[in-house]
Amino acid sequence: MSEPAPLPADARPRILIVDDVHENLHALMHILRDDYAISAATSGEKALELARRRPQPDLILLDIKMPGMDGYSVLSALKLDPATADIPVIFVTALTEAADEARGLALGVADYITKPVNPDLLRTRLRNQLDLKRYRRHPVLFDIAAHRDPARPPSILVVDDIPENIHELLEALRDEYRIQVASTGVQALAAVQGAVPPDLVLLDIVMPEMDGYEICRRIKATPTGNRIPVIFVTMVDATEQKVKGFGLGAADYITKPFDIDEVRARIRTHLELSRLRRFLEDLVAQRSAMLQISEEKYRFLMHRDPLTHLPNRELFAELLAHAILQAERDQARFALLFLDLDNFQTINESLGHRLGDQLLVEVSKRLQVLLPGCDAIARIGGDEFNIILDESEGMPVDLTAQRIIDAFAEPFAVGGGSVYVGVSIGIALYPDDGRGAETLQSSADAALHQAKVQGRGILRFFSPEMTQRARGRLTLEADLRRALERQELRLHYQPQVDLQSGEIVGLEALVRWQHPERGMVSPGEFIPLAEESGLVISLGDWVLREACRQATQWTTAGLKPLRMAVNVSAVQLSRGHLVASVKDVLQDTGIAPELLELEITESFVMLDRDQSLRSLAELKALGVRLSIDDFGTGYSSLAYLQQLEVHKLKVDMSFVRDMIINSGNASIVKAVIAVGHSLGLEITAEGVETQNQARRLLAMQCDVAQGYLVSRPLPAEEMTCFLTSFEPSRMARRILDGDGS
Repeated sequence: MSEPAPLPADARPRILIVDDVHENLHALMHILRDDYAISAATSGEKALELARRRPQPDLILLDIKMPGMDGYSVLSALKLDPATADIPVIFVTALTEAADEARGLALGVADYITKPVNPDLLRTRLRNQLDLKRYRRHPVLFDIAAHRDPARPPSILVVDDIPENIHELLEALRDEYRIQVASTGVQALAAVQGAVPPDLVLLDIVMPEMDGYEICRRIKATPTGNRIPVIFVTMVDATEQKVKGFGLGAADYITKPFDIDEVRARIRTHLELSRLRRFLEDLVAQRSAMLQISEEKYRFLMHRDPLTHLPNRELFAELLAHAILQAERDQARFALLFLDLDNFQTINESLGHRLGDQLLVEVSKRLQVLLPGCDAIARIGGDEFNIILDESEGMPVDLTAQRIIDAFAEPFAVGGGSVYVGVSIGIALYPDDGRGAETLQSSADAALHQAKVQGRGILRFFSPEMTQRARGRLTLEADLRRALERQELRLHYQPQVDLQSGEIVGLEALVRWQHPERGMVSPGEFIPLAEESGLVISLGDWVLREACRQATQWTTAGLKPLRMAVNVSAVQLSRGHLVASVKDVLQDTGIAPELLELEITESFVMLDRDQSLRSLAELKALGVRLSIDDFGTGYSSLAYLQQLEVHKLKVDMSFVRDMIINSGNASIVKAVIAVGHSLGLEITAEGVETQNQARRLLAMQCDVAQGYLVSRPLPAEEMTCFLTSFEPSRMARRILDGDGS
């Protein structure tokens, strides 16, 4: 999965880094520049000046030891000035004495990061303080969450198998918190799942039987424990160990021997964050329940447009507020679409209002058919419609918007005749184009205005860069549709060789796109687009048919019958279309079913396991072979392999490539081969480029090799020559002893 694109600079939190050593500044900027808007100061005086400028920084990273005005003086000045007092400050320092920390905490520092800086720990502490600041700006959240019940102080579960380790913690914390103690992982899990679970867990890593990592994993696997912050208290200060803990859901680390003031500060931070987050979650749940009740109660009144029965402006305002609250809680994104019908006023005047109303009803029906999983489609008034699209589900927003525009190019049946009406769409993205409902709506409205001005029947994002990106994707998608019609696609074939005999046992068909203007377009660029747009169904059918046709042609020409491997996408599997396509191709091309091998990735199967397993069982019943591609990069589960009942595993090239110099990768390859053979499966290694790799694979009892050592992927004409002149004995010698090269 690719990394998410960085936010635009104006949408990122602003961080001011203060350090008089340029190397330190550059190191911190390198860690944070992709996620934050960075400014820098090399003196305390400059830091105060930048902190007072507008827009102010959201957080300050401050070195302590600086010439002239040190970090303590800068912190004191910031906290005394009402204009900067609310900016959280984190000390980044090489000082580790308890007195230094106590002095900073007394002056109002929010947290400490010790040099040399751990990037993951730095990002975690930054997010914590920025979340606190964001929640505190929410008056309802802060007012309610800040008033704790004094009769019920927060409870802390301290987990450590050595009583001496927890004695100091108990003495220091018992006046402020209710303390629970557990000396084993079993006791800790029982406390978390008990009638009164703790508000926070302090957890030692080195524990007998069940270590802290496993305890944390099990805590976070429970609904209750997932909401409880876990802080590791440990002597382990290695970066990889901290990364492991964060990956399991840990909120923070405190390293032994610890300073009690640091412990108190960490506990206060995470208790407040947890309290605020829980309140926000409860508020979202309450708003959701209230919204559902309101929907039922006012279904025929909230709020519903009497003509189309879609939500009206009032209900849509509720839906948008709910979407913003949900996205803020989940740190998620969504798109707000403003739609306006083109030339509706002319149609309304020429046909009359009755038929104009009928057209609006048909428009609402078409939108609901196009967006079957979307409940947030509203008629705001006249010929204006609003839609909320969750970016985490379904097709990307630019492709969805273009589908709507394309669908409106088809006529509407109104009054016994056909009426054509186009649509223009303006799009704003949360949170990039506005965090509040009013700002977000204003951005979408401005984007719609640009769409109407620039020609109608088009889409525009509020951000010009997003519009440009969408235009490029839509152009590429349109070109891909034409490529299927104009026969611009080509298949290249890569041979698969038996490592023992050197015989070619099969070929893999790989699609290539020769664009008339762009030249050769990378499969990595157009295959994901084909999957997102649904074009992969047509593309996959073409590849399947062309590969089988070519295999039959080679056999008819007198060449040895070879297995033809064809890649299958998750979309083809999950939509249940693949079985019918394979049946047609087998019948039309005459290829023997056992010579057709369908390659699937295990992770794709798991996206829609039930449908995929049904399809694979039907395919196997047809007599075709099934292969798991890229094995080792997904679930890699024996239970799933037994359910899939495939014929072959393909070891991913990422493991094969470095197996000679990377013992870990070599171990993975060896394990995959052993697992496959234990299940009676054939093993193919991808990406075999050197004789050393081939010999090592042969020693591991791998069956088949595929890669540049044998041949690069070749077009059909060149592959015909290759197959005709290929000498298995020469390939076998090349693998075994290096001869024949």
